[in-house]
Amino acid sequence: MKKIIIALMLCALCGGLQAQGYEIGIKIKSIPGDTIILGHHFNERLIPDDTVKLDSKGFGVFKGKEKLPGGMYFIFLPSRNYFDILIDDNQKFTIENDTIPAKFLDNMVITGDLQNQLFVDYQKFLGKCRTDYEKAKTDDERNAINQRVEDQYKEQITKYPDMFFSKFLTATRDVPIPAEITDQNERYFYYKAHYFDNFPVSDGRLLRTALYEPKIKQYIDNIVIQMPDSLIKETNWLVNATRPKGKLVKGVNDELFRFMLVYFFNKYAKSEAMVAENVYCSLAEIYIKDAVWDTDSFKTELKKKITKKENCLVGNISKNLVLKQLPDDTTKINALRPFTEVLKTKGVDIETKKPDFEARRNDVVQILDDLIRHFGGYIDMHKTPSKYTLIVFWEPDCSHCKEEIPKLFKFYQDTLKNEGVKVWAVYMNRSVDKLGDLHRHVNKWFDFVQEKHLMAPGWINCWNPFDQYRDNYDINSSPTFYLLDEKKEILAKRIGHKQAYELIRMIEDDKAKRGEK
Repeated sequence: MKKIIIALMLCALCGGLQAQGYEIGIKIKSIPGDTIILGHHFNERLIPDDTVKLDSKGFGVFKGKEKLPGGMYFIFLPSRNYFDILIDDNQKFTIENDTIPAKFLDNMVITGDLQNQLFVDYQKFLGKCRTDYEKAKTDDERNAINQRVEDQYKEQITKYPDMFFSKFLTATRDVPIPAEITDQNERYFYYKAHYFDNFPVSDGRLLRTALYEPKIKQYIDNIVIQMPDSLIKETNWLVNATRPKGKLVKGVNDELFRFMLVYFFNKYAKSEAMVAENVYCSLAEIYIKDAVWDTDSFKTELKKKITKKENCLVGNISKNLVLKQLPDDTTKINALRPFTEVLKTKGVDIETKKPDFEARRNDVVQILDDLIRHFGGYIDMHKTPSKYTLIVFWEPDCSHCKEEIPKLFKFYQDTLKNEGVKVWAVYMNRSVDKLGDLHRHVNKWFDFVQEKHLMAPGWINCWNPFDQYRDNYDINSSPTFYLLDEKKEILAKRIGHKQAYELIRMIEDDKAKRGEK
């Protein structure tokens, strides 16, 4: 008796395990022997999950030990046409169809699954309504057809409220704004607050449809105010809304969370918008902590990257620049040239005797200290009053700089100085590893400033070979621009000088409207 009971228990256990998988029969008698694909929608992509070769009667079975995640799936035919089905809790049913796309709905027969039968019937109903609408001649007729569609939708969600098909239908519908709300601002805030009422972002089944990504994209790009604080708040909310409960386990319960985090992380990593870096850094913090699917080495490099970016985000107070100012006088500039010769003579001699930079570090520092001492005192940006500060990091070997800096200087003389702008033209020196090369480069800087007459009150040519501006301002190319307000807060970065002026004018015009100076 004990053996019989154990055997029955094992049978029940095996039967239970088998029931957890999927078994979807497919019959397409017109293509016997051909191979067809079962796959799922993933936004705009079609992702294959299983294949089956049909027998001589055009029948086959998609079968697996693990249940398929719920969503909208497709049957892909050798003709490269496909038709859609829905998969949720019930994963044991049969589909019969033909290969003519125009007849997919008419020829489809579902056995063993109410949801897919309702899905097919609803599509047929919509097709009939579409035809009737095209034939309608009056508004009353068209309104009546629209009402039929509305009634059919309500009947579906009322009769089957928990069915995925009902959830999918609801997710396709926008949230109406009550007619009594007429103020445009109130209408916007209502719509934003209720945008996801019909679309539960935590429902992973919707990820396997064509709806999910466009819905998220529309919200972030067109509904949310494109300011750092707003974007950070909303992207973090969406990421956390998809976060699974409990500990994240790679490949087990992180799919929806992974999609949302990676989608935003990549979006703002690639974006050229100024506010993108703020959002990117915020998301990177989550990524470093919770992206269980990625490697520790990637996260380590990412941490270094965002540390540099966090130094100079729009809206933050800028890192200070304490630099040596080049004299506003050609004669005084020429007086500095003999001191640069030491870079070439004494410096190259030291490099020859001490090839290792660490071994000659103290000698190099002493030579550079001696050179910049002849420039005069340091100038502190944060202690230099200015209504606006425009920083440009540039170098004389940069072809774009050679064009842009003289244009900037003329624009400064003609326009920017009248707006209370001071320009910090920061010379980006070559590496101090090779003092002979640095000697040549510094003299090119002197030559360029003199030849282009880049000298005027409020235009500050400056340099400090020991300053950490490359890290503090995340400089990867030249010229690189930053616009600061009088508190030295970063207003904009990586923009042209004319864009900087446009932003200044916008700020000043807004102040004038509010009666501020």
